[in-house]
Amino acid sequence: MIAFWGIFYFVWTVLCYFLAKKFFIRTKKIYLSPIIVVPTLSIFLICILQHQFKDYYVYTQYLVTMLGPITVAFAVPVFRYRAMIKKYFKALILSSSISMLVGVLSSWFLAKIFGLEEIVRNSLLARSISIPFALVLTKEVGGSISLIPLFTVITGLVGLLFGNFLLLLMKYKNPIAQGAALGNAAHAMGIALARQRHELEGVIASLSMIISGIIMVLFAPFIISLVKYFL
Repeated sequence: MIAFWGIFYFVWTVLCYFLAKKFFIRTKKIYLSPIIVVPTLSIFLICILQHQFKDYYVYTQYLVTMLGPITVAFAVPVFRYRAMIKKYFKALILSSSISMLVGVLSSWFLAKIFGLEEIVRNSLLARSISIPFALVLTKEVGGSISLIPLFTVITGLVGLLFGNFLLLLMKYKNPIAQGAALGNAAHAMGIALARQRHELEGVIASLSMIISGIIMVLFAPFIISLVKYFL
């Protein structure tokens, strides 16, 4: 029976995604993006059928494994702008490093204030990078395999929904700066929004997300250990 529902949810997710994508292309409304519509409908369906998350995840987990190659694919357009990227590479490295440090410190500080459990605090530390990188950090930071993707998606959704508004408030309109902001703050969903705004923003957002993920995977365990020790 578990296998039946696993296959059912796998087919449901794929079909729901393609239908939601077609609808999104027609409407061009961010709040109707597949990343919002599909999870919402899936959660609603799971609740109606009174199932547990493991019933949904048993086969749909294979869709998650596709995020790794998809993340690499974001780097393909980077080749076209390699000269410009080389010119601003130091600035992108610095912005990604600061972004990840601020993300870790703010997550830990707020989690401590609200008295969240340790596993929740640890899971929040990886929320600012895309899911493939975040999953790599799960064991390193002592997080939950279920919570880290959840917090990562929520972070991306916030950036997707409010990114345009927040950037509108800023007087600095440089597409490189705005692309870096979206890529660092909202990872894959930020890239989707950046590509809608400007092709160059999308490329910079892609590169920023990849750099941020690499920085977190390499240095997060050490940084998190320091944060836990001093805070």
